[in-house]
Amino acid sequence: MRTLLVTSAVTFVPNNYDKLTLPLAQEPHIEALVVIDNRNWDIVIKALLLILSMAAPRMGLQLLKNFFDNSLKRKQQAYEAAGKKVYVVKDINSESSLALLERLQPDLILNARTRSFFKKKLLAIPKMGCLNIHHGLLPDQRGLMCDFWAHLLDTPAGFSIHEMTSKLDDGALLKVVEVPSDKKDYLQSLDLGASFEAKAASQILKEFASQGKIQGLENQKTERTVYRSNPRLRDFYRLRSKGVRI
Repeated sequence: MRTLLVTSAVTFVPNNYDKLTLPLAQEPHIEALVVIDNRNWDIVIKALLLILSMAAPRMGLQLLKNFFDNSLKRKQQAYEAAGKKVYVVKDINSESSLALLERLQPDLILNARTRSFFKKKLLAIPKMGCLNIHHGLLPDQRGLMCDFWAHLLDTPAGFSIHEMTSKLDDGALLKVVEVPSDKKDYLQSLDLGASFEAKAASQILKEFASQGKIQGLENQKTERTVYRSNPRLRDFYRLRSKGVRI
């Protein structure tokens, strides 16, 4: 089974999500890494806003560190050492990216922390489909930064791996994992969760390699389902006021 792992060059996760992406370099069912080079000065501006406003100074500093840290080189070294290719693209939905992916002929694409919406042409490329690691407990926690809202609202935190469709956080549920988190340290919780995600992704790839297809549970909305959006500065202040380090 030929799987492409897709990730972003810069995230706000400690260690720039290395605890997920680097272990998967040794996963036999992952053939190559595709990195979306999302580095731009907007990221620096957002980081400085979080720092100077004191809304989320540690997150802002982490974002700056990840921006200037050469984690892309670490990823390239890890995957090339494992005999795997690394491809860098600017827009995963661009015509050039689609042409590249079609040439690679993957069976599966695994999306890891890119915040990129996969359009229909992209979803149609892999033979088996596309999977997403969503940072919330589906089917109830949908949308953006669900892990942040779990800390703010004192609800369980974790992640879900699901089949991707043209609808946000839709598609068959493959694994839902509640992660023990440090409710007083948001970034530490993200770093801890990445290791759980790597193990869960490996398990799913092994299952699909033997089954030859994606099999999961229905991802139906419930009366508890909520759609989260990006937090505003006031939401960061609310979280800090609860004594959570961010």
